[in-house]
Amino acid sequence: MRAAQPSISVLYVEDEQSARDILGSVFKSKYRFTRLDAAENGEQGLALFKQHHHDIVITDISMPVMDGVEMAASIRDIAPETAIIVLTAHSGTRYLLDSIELGINNYVLKPVNYEKLFAAIDKNIAMITLKRKVASQHRFICKLSRAVEQSPSTVLITDERGEIEYANPKFFELTGYSPDEVLGKNPRILKSGDMSPAFYDALWRTITSGKEWYGEFLNRKKNAELYWESAAISPVIDETGAITNYVAVKEDITARKRAEEKIEALNAALADRARELESANADLEAFNYTVSHDLRNPLTIISSYSQLLLDKCGASLDEQGEKIVGIISHKAKQMEDLLSALIVFSKLSQQVVDKETVDLTAIASGIRAELHMKEPERQAGFCIQEGVSCRADKHLMYLVLSNLMGNAWKYTALKDEPQIEFGMATTDGKPVYFVRDNGVGFDMDKADRMFGTFQRLHTDGNFEGFGIGLATVQRIINKHQGRIWAEGEPGKGATFFFSF
Repeated sequence: MRAAQPSISVLYVEDEQSARDILGSVFKSKYRFTRLDAAENGEQGLALFKQHHHDIVITDISMPVMDGVEMAASIRDIAPETAIIVLTAHSGTRYLLDSIELGINNYVLKPVNYEKLFAAIDKNIAMITLKRKVASQHRFICKLSRAVEQSPSTVLITDERGEIEYANPKFFELTGYSPDEVLGKNPRILKSGDMSPAFYDALWRTITSGKEWYGEFLNRKKNAELYWESAAISPVIDETGAITNYVAVKEDITARKRAEEKIEALNAALADRARELESANADLEAFNYTVSHDLRNPLTIISSYSQLLLDKCGASLDEQGEKIVGIISHKAKQMEDLLSALIVFSKLSQQVVDKETVDLTAIASGIRAELHMKEPERQAGFCIQEGVSCRADKHLMYLVLSNLMGNAWKYTALKDEPQIEFGMATTDGKPVYFVRDNGVGFDMDKADRMFGTFQRLHTDGNFEGFGIGLATVQRIINKHQGRIWAEGEPGKGATFFFSF
């Protein structure tokens, strides 16, 4: 099987038509030139060459209009590297000297000896191919050189003893050293002193055994500043298997290391915080137990004895005595309600959200019934939108609406025609739920306080409360990754919005 021929273009100049046809046919049968042009004189041949810049020119010397020597001289001026083969019947000294002076590659006498002609062509093809390979290798070497010189990573090349033969610009930029301070030295000039001798011994054993080494260094710059590098060091092995050089490609990872240190510090802080929270949760559980049992028992006794006192001794008590006993009973009930609210609030932090489809309309309707049962004498107008639902924890949604609608019920108590509304609107394509009333309202300048624990905007004696309800609602909405906010105006009511 014939080896693949390189891409070669040829110009053949011959004034004799028959010779031109015969040799042209021979060229086509023996060679697969990418381009084969023929001309009948030097002037025509020169025009074709200027157009196509052929690799090989095969020409007769004696021709009309422009002879081969004159054409060859012009071609040499345009492209000195072009291979020129002369075919001529003239064997005189003048032609030979002219050809030598022009640097003609080959001189073949007519009648043409095809063996010599083909040998000349093959020789020139081989030379052209070699030059192309050398040029290609040179371009590749230049490309590699530019890549190394312009690399964002540092590159070091040492001899087999580890002495530095080359360092790219990035190395000098990073370390602060100059070439005179580095070339011929060992990379140990970068040692920080913070890495063990065993580390470097293992590295050297790895690369001297012909293997690649990967790892990280803590090195020191010329100005004594420490920096981290991620490195890959490889041995360079010649055709005999001997190690001639070592190549190190390193990347500055100082920023990454510092970020990792910060993350480690943050993780440690978070771990400490988690332990603190775990301890706080344990304390909270103990507090809940105390509230549920130790504090409630005395309150139950106070309430019971107050009622017993009224039942047994009510007839012997004067008006002021009955009032005092009533106050004691009422305050004990208030304290019990506060403890219940605190227990609910404290347990929310540990409660898992169990999401399902919740019928908010049904919950709101149930709360409306509960409010009427507590105070049947009140005539409040309710407007509850039908078909309102969401994906949430059903128990927690009851607490949300119970607190919001309970507040609306409480703060409309002084209104002649109280109105309470529950519904849903759409904002930016997302559902927003609301509870609206026409009660006492509030000043928007104080709105940021209302969701805080034990914060009350209305502190007069008309409205009882502990400042726990809205804080509980906000904690529930937060556990659903939602948002709650309020709008109001003194004397014109309030609207509480929440969304998920």
